[in-house]
Amino acid sequence: MVVRRRKIGAEPMKTSRFKAVVFDFDGLILDTETPLFEAWAKTFNHFGVASISLEEWSLSLGRGADDPDVLKPMDRLRSLLERDLDDAEIRVVREAMRDQMLDEAPLRPGVIDRLDEADELGLPVSVASSSPLDWLEHHLGSRGLKDRFQYLSSPGDGIPAKPDPAVYLEACRVMGVSPTDAVAFEDSPNGSRAAKAAGMTCVAVPNGISANLDFSHVDRVVGSLEEVRLSDWA
Repeated sequence: MVVRRRKIGAEPMKTSRFKAVVFDFDGLILDTETPLFEAWAKTFNHFGVASISLEEWSLSLGRGADDPDVLKPMDRLRSLLERDLDDAEIRVVREAMRDQMLDEAPLRPGVIDRLDEADELGLPVSVASSSPLDWLEHHLGSRGLKDRFQYLSSPGDGIPAKPDPAVYLEACRVMGVSPTDAVAFEDSPNGSRAAKAAGMTCVAVPNGISANLDFSHVDRVVGSLEEVRLSDWA
């Protein structure tokens, strides 16, 4: 066992009561929500119909695509036009707009700071997301972040998406910690409810789309990950 000795007069070594950290992905690590919303808005405008409101869009944040309550923009567009659409053609155009915006999107402030702090504290870190695994691997890999996470927990093989707590419970199980000993960082009410249902401490970090939603159920709300320290809960 390596014992780190502190010099007399030096600052005490930081500690945290947490044993693990779990990040959401969409809207928390990377603002994917704004490009997704704007790409759909431009698609609706292209066809000359009223776009989905930001308020309506925000209610689906954090939910999986298979959730019966999640907004389905293509179905909405089809119903407004009252005719069949070439889904594949629309998807190509919309995804091209979305992907360009995503490629240019920076990481949200404080992401690297909190990952570095977790490393300094010796805490394992995972992602728990409602998005598919290939989506997480692509965007984390393209930014050189995939190896910073011990595990990427996503729906599939009987594990439902948020607001069910399963993806958080699975992340904690793989890291070998109790959910009560882990902290989750989230940007949406659906995601934060999943974290709280799992028994975790949850810090909400709303983005531009989710900023006006209800986070009264979380343990703390901050403007960015730069404003919180894992050692705050020592």
